[in-house]
Amino acid sequence: MPLKKLVFFYASQTISQLLNHNNLNKSQNLKLPSLEITDWSKFKHRGMLLDCCRHFFSVATIKKYLRLMSYYKMNILHWHLTEDQGWRIAIDKYPNLITKGAYRNDNNKTYGGYYSKSEMKEIVKYAKSLKINIIPEIEMPGHSQAAIAAYPHLSCTGKAYEVANDWGVFKEIYCAGNDSVFTFLESVLNEVIEIFPYEYIHIGGDEAPKYRWENCKKCQKRIAENNLRDEHELQSYFIKRISEFLKSKGKSIIGWDEILEGGLAKNAIVQSWRGTKGGIEAARSGNKVIMSPTSHAYFDYGIKTTNLEKVYSFKPLPSELSNDERKLIIGGECNVWTEHIYNEEELDSKVFPRLLAMAEVLWTNKNESDFDDFKKRLQYHYPILKIKGVDYGIEVLPCKIDVELKNKKLNIKLVKGSNDLELKYKWRNITNYIKYSENSLIENNSGDLIVQAFKAGKTYGDTISQPFKFHKAVAKTTYYNKEYSPSYPANNETSLTDAKLGTLEFRDGNWQGFWDTNIDCTIDLKEITKIEKIKTRFYQYNNSWIFFPKTINYKTSVDSLNWTKWNEVSNKQQPKDRGKIIQEFISKNSKTKARYINIQTHRLEKVPNWHEAAGSKTWLFLDEIIVE
Repeated sequence: MPLKKLVFFYASQTISQLLNHNNLNKSQNLKLPSLEITDWSKFKHRGMLLDCCRHFFSVATIKKYLRLMSYYKMNILHWHLTEDQGWRIAIDKYPNLITKGAYRNDNNKTYGGYYSKSEMKEIVKYAKSLKINIIPEIEMPGHSQAAIAAYPHLSCTGKAYEVANDWGVFKEIYCAGNDSVFTFLESVLNEVIEIFPYEYIHIGGDEAPKYRWENCKKCQKRIAENNLRDEHELQSYFIKRISEFLKSKGKSIIGWDEILEGGLAKNAIVQSWRGTKGGIEAARSGNKVIMSPTSHAYFDYGIKTTNLEKVYSFKPLPSELSNDERKLIIGGECNVWTEHIYNEEELDSKVFPRLLAMAEVLWTNKNESDFDDFKKRLQYHYPILKIKGVDYGIEVLPCKIDVELKNKKLNIKLVKGSNDLELKYKWRNITNYIKYSENSLIENNSGDLIVQAFKAGKTYGDTISQPFKFHKAVAKTTYYNKEYSPSYPANNETSLTDAKLGTLEFRDGNWQGFWDTNIDCTIDLKEITKIEKIKTRFYQYNNSWIFFPKTINYKTSVDSLNWTKWNEVSNKQQPKDRGKIIQEFISKNSKTKARYINIQTHRLEKVPNWHEAAGSKTWLFLDEIIVE
């Protein structure tokens, strides 16, 4: 597109914003302030990924988001169209992709949908009018169970599979040793190219377990015939073969940073999501890079993990790179995965107002973040978003429910997310809220503490709940013989005796994680105490490599020198069980008096075979050691 036309378009968007800001009161005469603006974009690629596979969104919703992106000068829609849980793009040559692959069984109900070619062409044309390019993502070789369900011969086994109805990583991937797979993908991509004219096609390349390839004669033959070292080089062969095909069609590929493994195609663009390390490596190899690290750019994450200020602090250009290498960073994206986003209202609340922070970062690339100034300007956009039909969310977690040790006693305190908020609290079994001030003393109680924040007299965000369990070991000292991971420290050395119980959200700040090690810790109760029961609460979510221990051994001592075995408790849950699960391991012995309690875990020897991407390494997550 001619530069003059593009400059004029973005200038018109600025004028549109000024008109909207200054004319909210419709009864007044039209106002447009007199001013001079010097403005230009710092990055070529200013994108948003929208996953329409886990949950399907209508053409009207897509168009709404295109209008909003254009208004805030975003210019790329990265449209995620194929997944384990649904194939969303009509392909004439392979009708089963939509008759079979577009629908899944959710709680005995059929869920799904797809976009016809005419609908996609309509969306592409509409996006072009808004100066937005659309990059379709056609996942390969992993995240392909929906396609395999439609055409089983595409897998290593040839067996019949269903479209996945759960989230996570699945071992059914395209067979890299079967030439008919490449025939299928090339035919699909030919039809994709007809619909999407932009120069890039995203081919995924992430989270592709190698279990099937390791046990597939055709894949092993491919490795031998091409002198490949292992299955990682086989994936590189797969990606490079697709890359060469698309290059012959005048297209370049984009892939997630896993495409670095085994060797990178020369013309491939790397989208760095597992932090910025992959992007740095790609840029140093001479490849172009899109930055979208989970730390700042994943809008499916809750506001507790990634609040507005965190997004605004995003710096797409790593300081580790030279000036020439930085030129290979073409921009960034905010990613919206929709496993837990069921409708447009939830989508709005996840994306906004965080999209405005990302839009400004990618447009200006400020070296220093002036978040206070941005936040002040942002307030004027909320009425505009409301007019545009956006059910926007909150900027920050309204409140953090914390504990502190004072005079050998544990006190509950509330920490406001922002100074302009007012907090009220109650215990679940109490009707009336109590206003909280910094001098308030919340009475320690076992149960759920409920907090509601208010801003300008109106409720701000949902209520926040924190389960507490007060017991004999609360506020006592824990000694770690095996260290917890700095990635999941929870409340550090006080975490296992702070009375705070974890929820089914393992990122809630209450679960302490141990990576590739057993747990071995000792609690000092400070005095000899009668002990009747010990409970340890563990967490399992095998999608994230978190598993229950195989067994837990408890020992007690009065002097920390001589130890008595208390009990051994075994896991009752299968490691293959899907979903987020909390299990309480309970051991009883009513005749014990002791000062010290030692807890040791024994890890599982084998985990489900789709987890080989992490090797044998897994997590143990523990939130509290309850002594009664």
